Amino acid sequence: METSIETHYYVLNDGTSAPVRKAHRISMERLLRHYGLAFAFVFSALVLTLPLQQLFPHPFLFLFFAGVVASAWLGGMLPGLFAVLLSTLVVDYFFVPPLYSFAVKATEVSYFAAFVICSLLASWVSASKKKSEEDLKEARTQLQMLVAERTAALQQSTTELQENERHIQLLTEVIPQQVAPLLLVPTTKAISPAPLEQVLSEVVDFTTSVLKCDSCFVYVLENDELLLRASKNPHPEAVNRLKLKIGEGIAGWVAQHGQPVAVSQNASQDPRFQFFNDLPEEHFEAFLSVPLLSRGRLVGVINLQHRSPHRYTDRQIRLISAVGLLVGAEIELARLEGENSQLSARLETRKVVERAKGIMQRDLKISEEEAYLTLQRESRQRRKSMREVAEAILLNEEIRNSRE
Repeated sequence: METSIETHYYVLNDGTSAPVRKAHRISMERLLRHYGLAFAFVFSALVLTLPLQQLFPHPFLFLFFAGVVASAWLGGMLPGLFAVLLSTLVVDYFFVPPLYSFAVKATEVSYFAAFVICSLLASWVSASKKKSEEDLKEARTQLQMLVAERTAALQQSTTELQENERHIQLLTEVIPQQVAPLLLVPTTKAISPAPLEQVLSEVVDFTTSVLKCDSCFVYVLENDELLLRASKNPHPEAVNRLKLKIGEGIAGWVAQHGQPVAVSQNASQDPRFQFFNDLPEEHFEAFLSVPLLSRGRLVGVINLQHRSPHRYTDRQIRLISAVGLLVGAEIELARLEGENSQLSARLETRKVVERAKGIMQRDLKISEEEAYLTLQRESRQRRKSMREVAEAILLNEEIRNSRE
């Protein structure tokens, strides 16, 4: 039979747990010590009273009262009553006539009864006062603990308020002031949006400065797919190659539902997790993915990852989501501007090629198709773009016209 952990916690024969037996043993030792003190106090009173008795005509019993009070104070009610019982027997035997006998003369009954009653009262008063002081001390201790707990809670609340203020400042002041200049580059004519690669790089840097992490990926929605366009180490080679379909992996799920996902540990065991061969050696425990939105439309997804377990607080999730809302429009603007630039470049190239084709048709007496094929052949042979070949033809035409 396999031994359970609890087996090491119990003693073999009686099955009583070791802590319970230890507490019982300590309780017995304390009880014996209290009764032993009561016996010692009564015995000391007896030893001290015997020689003093010769100085008084009547029994001198005040030291026994002191012993009863001390026994009740240190041990409680029961040891105090035990001291009363011992004192009663000792006083009856040694000090109340007839001496050395437990009998009591009729003339001494009232005196002896008064001693017993006074002893009981002294024991009760001493034990009650001790109990009151212990209760007061316990109440004071509980009050100190309560004050400490409330102080800790107040300090935590103060820390949370300070963190909230910092987050609000980030959202209302720092983020707009830091992100906006990064998303615009000055030109000689006007202010134009920065290239998409620069915008995404600044988004990665700013996001990782807000929330420290081991990895940060920014996916941009292109042709109904999420394309990895920027990353914080360790896999720059995967940029512009790694693609995710909508709904694929945690980032794809976020893109599909438009909601953030936070996994504090064992991210690879999440049913939405997607393993990539492009990232074979990475194993991230924690994962935070938030959507990038522009006017309610999906632009991309930001992924933050930690190699060790990390609990993402609601504030951190809201903060990164706010960053996603703020930079989403700028990413969309930069992407559209890039597309417009590409279209403009294509249009300009087409114009240059068309003019070069016209010159070749006129000078070489060839058709438009033959002129185009000639440009293609020259482009391949000279390893230059068709635009560069066409611009060379236009330059040659300008030089020739200037000589005429």
